[in-house]
Amino acid sequence: MDTVPRTAIGLSLLLTLLALGGCVSKQVKRVNEVQASQAQQELPVEQLLEVTVVRFDPGVPETLKEQQEQFIYPAVREAEANYVPQLLRQTLDGTGYWGTVRVLPEATPASMLVIGGKILHSDGELLRLRVHARDASGRQWLDREYEEQAAEISYTEKSARGSDPFQDLYSRVANDLLQVRQKLQADDLLQVRRVAQLRFAADLAPSRFEGYLKQDKDGRYQVLRLPPENDPIVQSIERIRLRDDALVDTLDAHYAAFRHNMTPSYQEWRRASYTEAVALRELERQALWRKIAGAAAVVAGAVALGSADNAGTAAIGQIGIIGGVGIFASGMQKGKEAELHAESLKELNASINDDVSPRVVELDGKTVTLTGSAQDQYDQWREMLQARYAAEIGTTP
Repeated sequence: MDTVPRTAIGLSLLLTLLALGGCVSKQVKRVNEVQASQAQQELPVEQLLEVTVVRFDPGVPETLKEQQEQFIYPAVREAEANYVPQLLRQTLDGTGYWGTVRVLPEATPASMLVIGGKILHSDGELLRLRVHARDASGRQWLDREYEEQAAEISYTEKSARGSDPFQDLYSRVANDLLQVRQKLQADDLLQVRRVAQLRFAADLAPSRFEGYLKQDKDGRYQVLRLPPENDPIVQSIERIRLRDDALVDTLDAHYAAFRHNMTPSYQEWRRASYTEAVALRELERQALWRKIAGAAAVVAGAVALGSADNAGTAAIGQIGIIGGVGIFASGMQKGKEAELHAESLKELNASINDDVSPRVVELDGKTVTLTGSAQDQYDQWREMLQARYAAEIGTTP
């Protein structure tokens, strides 16, 4: 037997062994390695920025084909878009470095620091988010991707009652935000608070508060002057702002209740999705290696057969071809199993209802019913506040 068939057959055997070795996988075993930094003492009120975490972009592709290819279930993603901000809110709220932290459908004119983002990937095993944050003055605090892989232990019965499987991701976001905050001086934080107050006032009365703020081409705000504290209009707007805070708190409570109600079914979905995602990835890896090894064995067998100078070598070449075809067919079968697991993933999709019940609010002794989504209800409320302010100072809203 000459060198060519020896090399070809050796290559075939090597790739076959690699294919078998490529079937082995190791699962990540990490739980709560990252801790969110905690304030060691109570901070002055003027240094506590209020935080608004807005609903995330669910990251659902427009076409059904893209959704199926990426195993994205719109109903689940829409629910996650409301759920993820709650986990971030809870993490920030527990550090002691921030004022009131709320989850809302969108930022309010009074928001001091707004955090939002987009879900890039979520399947129970891997969570990848794009998170961005900007304060009222227009300063960008954050704009980066975060990724975390869950450990299998995260979905055990004991762990399910504890922290979220992706808590490390939220802790890293909190620590990155804290790093930015610690670089700011007390005057910088006070400036952010003042800009937020003036933007709220200008939203209600644009003409009355013209000339107090200046916005540059980059979207940054600068305070040009402050209204006198004893100005009746300023006092009136402060009363309206307190009313606005009251409704904002009720909307935040709605999202908190949504998270509480969603957690049991969502945790079960993630538990099953985790199992399916791991199995799917393993099957895809096996299928790939088997196809590669099978194709290599066929090629090696053909080379051995073509270069054969005796019956023994020809037989080896035929065995290589037959064996290679068998390995390749096995790889194709593994691909079929992967498709079955993909179908199983689709069946895990659950319909999670995030509708908001009608809300009755009181304004100046009158009760009004807000209806629709959380976004619709807040828009209705803003219109009421603007009308209330216009009536108080005698102008057109």
